[in-house]
Parts: sequence; structure tokens; C-alpha cells
Amino acid sequence: MRKLAIIFMAFLAGCAFACAGEKVVDSSGKQPKWVFATAPDYIIVSAESADIEEAKEKAMTKVKKQILASIAENVRSTSSINTTEHGVNGKYDIIEDYESVVETESALIPFLSEVGINKAEAYYWEKIKKDKNSYTYRYHLKYPFSKFDLMRMLDDFLERESKIDQQIEEFSNDDFTSYNSVEQMVAQQNKLRTFRTSLMERDPRRNTCSNIDKIYSNYIRSITLRLVSVNKSELVYAPYFGEKKLTTNVQPKLSSNCLGDLQYVARDGQCTVTYDFQTACYDDEENYLEVVLPLPGNKLKNRFIVK
Repeated sequence: MRKLAIIFMAFLAGCAFACAGEKVVDSSGKQPKWVFATAPDYIIVSAESADIEEAKEKAMTKVKKQILASIAENVRSTSSINTTEHGVNGKYDIIEDYESVVETESALIPFLSEVGINKAEAYYWEKIKKDKNSYTYRYHLKYPFSKFDLMRMLDDFLERESKIDQQIEEFSNDDFTSYNSVEQMVAQQNKLRTFRTSLMERDPRRNTCSNIDKIYSNYIRSITLRLVSVNKSELVYAPYFGEKKLTTNVQPKLSSNCLGDLQYVARDGQCTVTYDFQTACYDDEENYLEVVLPLPGNKLKNRFIVK
């Protein structure tokens, strides 16, 4: 019965093309029996375009979509991955989102990296005259995809998703009080942002990363520059996160209403600024030194009074 069904489907497809007035004007050879058929352990697809290379690419995209659909079906049937909230549309499976962006973002789907035209077992193309001045290419692919291939890709997918969720959890639980320097905090935020860009545009976990990024930014903005000591030749300050003193090698921007020859020196884990007080400063005026620490996306500053 199955063979009869396949033959009947092929007959209907051929009839549809013929009835549409199409005419094959060129081809890669004699049409193989697998065209418009189905076969165990294979994905058989066809795609059309006015350009043969584009038709080939479209056929490969169909192969990838069928692979993703097979993985999604296994995910749903085994309930082996949690669903995630996605806007007002309720819940959806992450793998289903891969299907919707495979044409534009397949490079970000690692377990599809091995799927390529070079692994197709067979191909067949036809140049078809649609009407008097219109031609199209129909490209057929026979791509091997066994149950073993499916299970291996499913495992790769689940492993990757688990690692992503684990990494996000680590970012979320990160304790900034454990860091000893401003640079460590900035580096951790940069790491989070790099990780976020590795996710697909439509992956809702990007929003989770953005929310964590806001928390990180608030942490960094809460760093204060506190006075350690000051006299008429130098001022020493240090960054603090809460009551924890931090170190930093970030070169500050210095300005003053009267101090001259401002020089920054990192000394003994502290931030020291030397200057000339005598030139234009007066004891009965408010002489100040403004220190600005330029950080990516943030700016820490304080104005210290110099007496």
C-alpha cells in the first residue's frame, strides 16, 4: 500500500506540472525515481527559483527545516525541554523558533553546521518553461537523515540548551561583592553582553540577559570614589563598592578650578593625583579636584575639596 501511495503521489505531482502547461527545456539528466517520492532515512525536497543556485539554496533550507521539525517533534513527544514565555503568544518550544529563522540565522544553530549540500546523496534539476517568456529552475535533493542522525542532533540541541540556561543562571547569581577591582566588574558585564549576542535575535533569553545587564550597570554605577587622604601636593582616592575597597588601573580624567600640573599615579594599589597648589589656589577659596573614571557605558566621578 505504501508503494502504491508513493506512486500515486508522484503521478499527481507530474500531472499537476503537465496540466499547468510547463515544459522541461533542460535538466541534469533523466529524472530519478526518488523525485517526488519518500524513502526511509532520507529527506527528499524540491524548490524553485529563476536562478539555479538560489533554487539549490532553497532546497537546502527545506532540508534544514525538516530536520528541525523532526527534532521539535521529538522534543514535544518526550517533554525533555521546558517551554519559555514568548510575548502574548503564550508558550513555545525553543526549537520551533529555530525553524522560523533558519533561512537567516542558520549559522547560529551549531547542530546544523554539519548539514550541507556536500552531504546530499543525490540531486536533480530541471529548467522549466512556465510560459512564453518565463523560465524557472526546479532543484531536487535526496538527503540522508537516519534515526541515528536525529537522535545525535537532538542530544546536541538539548546539551546546548542546557549549557545556555546554566550560563544565564550563573550570570543571574553572580556576586559582585566577590570582585576586587573595577576591571573585574566591567569584564563580567562585557562577558554577559558577548554571550547575549551569541543568541538568536528572537531568543527570549536575550531579554533575560538584558535585564541582568541592567543589574550589572546599576552595580557599576553604584561604585563611589572616596577620599583616602589629601594635602597641598597630592590627593589619594579609591573606588568603593558598598564598603568594599576596590582597585583600578583605569586612567581618570582630571580637572580643577585652580590646581596645576595634574598627574595621575597608580601607587600601592591606590589612586594618587599630584598637583601644583601654589600657582593659582588660595586657602580661603574652595579649591577642588574633579576625578572622572570613564567606563564603558558608565561614568564615575567625584569632586574633592583640596585644602
